[in-house]
Amino acid sequence: MISSFETDKLPQGYYKKVGTVLQRRDSSGEGQSLLLFLRDMGPIWVSAPASKTKCRFGGAIEPLVWAEFDLYQSPARLYLQGAEVKEDFISLRCSAEKLKSALRLYKRLSKTLMVGHESNNILILLWSSMLLIKENCPVDIVEYRFTWKLLKEAGLAPSLQYCVNCGSKLDSGARWTNDGLICASCSGTNKEDLDADALKSLRFAALLNHDKFIEWTGSQEKSSLYTDELKKLVTFFTDMD
Repeated sequence: MISSFETDKLPQGYYKKVGTVLQRRDSSGEGQSLLLFLRDMGPIWVSAPASKTKCRFGGAIEPLVWAEFDLYQSPARLYLQGAEVKEDFISLRCSAEKLKSALRLYKRLSKTLMVGHESNNILILLWSSMLLIKENCPVDIVEYRFTWKLLKEAGLAPSLQYCVNCGSKLDSGARWTNDGLICASCSGTNKEDLDADALKSLRFAALLNHDKFIEWTGSQEKSSLYTDELKKLVTFFTDMD
């Protein structure tokens, strides 16, 4: 959904905002165009002018980096004037699995968010998810958690607790439909996709707070459950992409 450089201009002046670099587009001789995801501003395109010698902003404009950005809105466009790195997540670059997982989170946001719309809850979600990856939580569970919570922010997340058909609590198991999970009664003779233990694990993955999630994932064995369920979750983004 994020693709256009055309956004409503901010009032002319200086701004200082914390956020992260979602995308960077290089332009020969002109510097870079950055898609910053900023607190209180949401995603916004910023011009980072080139220096005659080297990049004046260094690693602060690399994707995945979090920084406090100094900005100036001119009559024509929004410029980056400076940046102080707060967290570079450099350790993720030492693991192909962690790096690919983090990049998938950023790619999903680049497809989902709208330029110029404040999205502080989602910015916090991204920050939390990056920390979870850094803390060595299983990346498949982190990606499932991130995706479900992102869908929840958009009002699209399938309930993990109640049948989408009759509203009864999903106690014994559930089956997937295009609209969400349905209970055993609504499934009829069809086989359930998820048993009670699998549903419980999905709820923990999606709903535990940050610290309890870290503790819980430490006891989880490797499973295809979260990868399989993630594939089902992403279908709920169809109308947004």
